[in-house]
Amino acid sequence: MIKQTFRHWLRRIIVWATAPEATRRDFSRDLFAYPMLNALVEDAAMALGPQQRPPYTWGMAHAAYLAKNLGIARITAIELGVAGGNGLIALDRTAVWLEQALGVSIDVVGFDSGEGLPKPEDHRDLPNLWAQGDFAMDEQALRAQLQRAQLHLGLVEDTIPEFLASDHAPIGFISFDLDLYSSTIPALALLEASPDRILPRVQCYFDDILGFTFADFNGERLAIREFNAAHDRRKISQIYGARFYVPAHYASANWTEKLFLAHILDHPRYNDYDGLVRNPRLDIDRPNTPR
Repeated sequence: MIKQTFRHWLRRIIVWATAPEATRRDFSRDLFAYPMLNALVEDAAMALGPQQRPPYTWGMAHAAYLAKNLGIARITAIELGVAGGNGLIALDRTAVWLEQALGVSIDVVGFDSGEGLPKPEDHRDLPNLWAQGDFAMDEQALRAQLQRAQLHLGLVEDTIPEFLASDHAPIGFISFDLDLYSSTIPALALLEASPDRILPRVQCYFDDILGFTFADFNGERLAIREFNAAHDRRKISQIYGARFYVPAHYASANWTEKLFLAHILDHPRYNDYDGLVRNPRLDIDRPNTPR
């Protein structure tokens, strides 16, 4: 048993020490960037174990890869709805790891009321599932475990406008886990950031959209639908068939149905080459020149 434990930790130490090697493997014959990005997801899972979440790693890896191809040196990854903090800790640890692998700096930001859920307003907030005070936070205990993540406490309708007015790096990844429709609506204002403060496509993870009593007329799905109806040049769409493009052993995981992209169609760099599909014939298999 002792030998098995030793070997387990030795493998993890080796993977951690050589993590950036994932980007140096020979993926040159691959038409798509998915094999390389999926290798990063798998390496992170091996290196970080429970201190990572595969959908967060997948989303952040894609965001950092887009930034790298656009010559953007730093991005922001956000979790909305921190609660006990396991997700923010995972985001925090994975950001450090991905920086080593892809060479793009990642700032991590968490938003939460700090006092659990606000009181559900009506059927759109699914009061049959949620109650005021659910998912309360132990702020002191959480802050002690964070490495770099910033924690913004208060109602999102107050904290997000303050954040958008700050000098933050372009937003590349957002996890929406606020549970309530009435909280998700103001949080979607993040996708209204000015083009210099957001990537042309933002990886999004919506946690509460499958099973239970989630529907198109309540919760996060309703918030997405209303956002799309209100914006002509900013749209949120599910990544269709994502399960075919994640590491094979995650193909049946329900998180693959929760992956979305926010398309910032009015972004001046929306049409710039992003490296997902390689085209040597056109000699564009290289990052864009940094601005």
